[in-house]
Amino acid sequence: MRHRTTLTAGALVAAMAAAVLSGCSSDTSDKGDDGPTSTPPASSAAPTSKAPAKANGHLDYSGAATGSADFTGSVGCEIKDGKLIGLTTPATHTKTPLFPSFIATGAASPTQVALFNTPDKKAYAGRVSKSEGVTGQQNGKTWTVTVKNLQIAENYGGTGPVVTLNGSFTCTELS
Repeated sequence: MRHRTTLTAGALVAAMAAAVLSGCSSDTSDKGDDGPTSTPPASSAAPTSKAPAKANGHLDYSGAATGSADFTGSVGCEIKDGKLIGLTTPATHTKTPLFPSFIATGAASPTQVALFNTPDKKAYAGRVSKSEGVTGQQNGKTWTVTVKNLQIAENYGGTGPVVTLNGSFTCTELS
C-alpha cells in the first residue's frame, strides 16, 4: 500500500499549493427580484434566518497569529490499517478557496506535512520538524482527530513565523 500513501502525500502537497496561491470570494448571487415595492408583503415582514452550520472542527492558534477557527464544512480523513494518515478540511475541491482551511498528515504517514489558512486569510505552509501533534481515534463508526501543539511555520520547509494549533475534528468523509 505504499503507492496509496505516496499518492496521498502528493495530493496533500498539491492541495496545499492550491490553497496558498488562491484567493477567496463569497456568494452574493441574487435568487430573484420581483421589482421595487413600496411595502413588503405581510408574510415577509418577519426576518428569516438560517440556523448556524454545525462545526465539524475547531482550532485555537497562538504565536505569530492568535485566534480560533471553526470548520463547518466537510472533514475528509484517510485511514490506513486502522490508523489516521491525513485530514483535509474542507474536503470539497473548489476553484475558490474556503477560509479557514486545514490539511495535515498524522503520525502514521511517512510524509509529515501541514497547512493552515486562518479565517483572515493568512497562510502557514510548513510543518515544523519533529512537530507530531495530529492523532486519530475511532469510536464505533466515528473518527475523531485531535490536534495538540502542532507547529506550522509561514514558509514551506518550516521556516519563518510559527503558529501553534490545538483543537479537534470529527471526520465526515473516510477514505
